Amino acid sequence: MLLHCRAQTASASHDHGALVDKLPLTRKCPCCVDTVLLKAARELRAEKKHRLLLSVTSRILPLALVAAGATACAPQAPPAPLRLGPAMCKEGPPAWHASDGHEIMYRTWGPPRNRLRAIVVGIPGWNGTAGDIEPLAVYLAHSGIRVYSTGVRGQHGDLTAASQRTKGHSEDGRIWERDFTEFIEWVQRRHPDIPLFLYGQSMGSLIAILASRDGVFPGRVKPSGVILHSPAVAMMYASPLLRLCVAELRRANPRGLLFKVGLISGEKPALTNSAEYDRFWGRSQDRVRPGFTWAFFDETLKLGVRAREAAAQLDIPVLVLTGEKDPIGTAGVGQRAFARLMRRIPAQVKERHRFADGYHDLIHDSNKLQALQCVGEWLERELQKSKA
Repeated sequence: MLLHCRAQTASASHDHGALVDKLPLTRKCPCCVDTVLLKAARELRAEKKHRLLLSVTSRILPLALVAAGATACAPQAPPAPLRLGPAMCKEGPPAWHASDGHEIMYRTWGPPRNRLRAIVVGIPGWNGTAGDIEPLAVYLAHSGIRVYSTGVRGQHGDLTAASQRTKGHSEDGRIWERDFTEFIEWVQRRHPDIPLFLYGQSMGSLIAILASRDGVFPGRVKPSGVILHSPAVAMMYASPLLRLCVAELRRANPRGLLFKVGLISGEKPALTNSAEYDRFWGRSQDRVRPGFTWAFFDETLKLGVRAREAAAQLDIPVLVLTGEKDPIGTAGVGQRAFARLMRRIPAQVKERHRFADGYHDLIHDSNKLQALQCVGEWLERELQKSKA
């Protein structure tokens, strides 16, 4: 027995020597010593693996998180220069109800029904609000176009989640596309036979792509086109390593917070060319607090995969707006990914407009007027085509 114990001890891993001084092994036989050492070595290796996973994730995660950014809530009047007033997207009615009874707020702007020429239905990005689209809505109202925008489940505007204190979490991101599709149908029932276009910003663009693909609206009028404002390409083409890290962290702690609201630091321009405006965005009470969970982030990456596949199925006109200085998209983590997205969208339906001095949130940036005019002119062309 003693020989067996000595043989085991002699074959113990190289880590044992470093562990002996740390363990209470006095007056123990060699078998007991070796059993404890082997157990401690396994725990040490597991701890090292966990530290490595966190290290890799901490390096990759900030870039991917920023790629999921959303726009700030619009001021009441077009600011010149940008005015940092109080948040204008107070959460509450009016609201619509999803098929499962979930209550989600919406906002609408535009002319009355008897003067309508078209409808735009919008969806904001990560940590955005239904009011983010307001500058575009006010601009289009003069052309007889009404704009509707909805909140996103798990974010600002999810009135059920607000009452249940479950914001920042999602178990199944497929509900996002289902909600948006139901909201589109809800708007269509209010305005039958009116041409309808979709608008998505950042992460909202991915949901708009999924709602635009063929076969989503059986028996109903298809959207006449879709506007993709700074699409979150980093979600669509995230690395397998990042996806694996996030999935593992979700399994370990699905409701653990991956960050504490401060997605946009405001230290340098990101959403717009104004770091001051970006700081205000991050501090606004419209942002989800205290933050988003690993499950929510994992679902956004899965959303990106579904949107990437759906982009090749787009068969309606597509307008893509991008800023050349966007650190979240074309000029940052998503530069190559964005080129892949543009190649994936069928050539016969896409049109792209690039803004040399633009950042991520073009309709709140110094390029605001040019971006609004671009959307307005594109809508006019598409409406004229539908009449021909």
